[in-house]
Amino acid sequence: MRKVLGLNSFSEAFNAKYARPTPRESPAIVNSPAAPVKIRIQDQSLSFDYAHFLPEIEKCSTIHGHTASLNIEVVGDKVGGGLVVDFGLLKRVAREVVSSLDHRILVCDRYVESRDEGSVSIRFKGRGGDYRIVAPSSQVFISSFESTIENIAEFIAESILNRMPANVKYVRVEVSEGIGKFAESVATRE
Repeated sequence: MRKVLGLNSFSEAFNAKYARPTPRESPAIVNSPAAPVKIRIQDQSLSFDYAHFLPEIEKCSTIHGHTASLNIEVVGDKVGGGLVVDFGLLKRVAREVVSSLDHRILVCDRYVESRDEGSVSIRFKGRGGDYRIVAPSSQVFISSFESTIENIAEFIAESILNRMPANVKYVRVEVSEGIGKFAESVATRE
């Protein structure tokens, strides 16, 4: 004959086998007020589209585009009401940085042939021959670096960190330029 357990007996048997230790049974956990804390954001509003070219890489040596997405991790000391940084501030700063790249042609300054008030002339040798592009200045992001996903991730991490309060110790960003293609960069304060 089977023994049928009542609700209390069942709960006791379950807890005896699967329950985690109570705080009194657990080793002491000490949270130092100075211990850094990590926060993360991942949000669709942190995606951006851009065009670029990489003349030294055969497949990428013609102008083409990507839709990039961004994940951000921030580590710092809690201040004020116990926050490292307000999520709203972090998202706003990240959106400002991303908006400087969104729907722009990302160009290393070495390919800029000339600039005037309203346009940028770009020239490079790529797949199929010489390219010359004249684009409105407002649609071009000119940088000192080649527009690889690694360099873009580094630019975003440093730009976000530079806009964060002093208690933030580092910013790590992961930037995807397509399915399964990521670059990660960490910017730290000294």
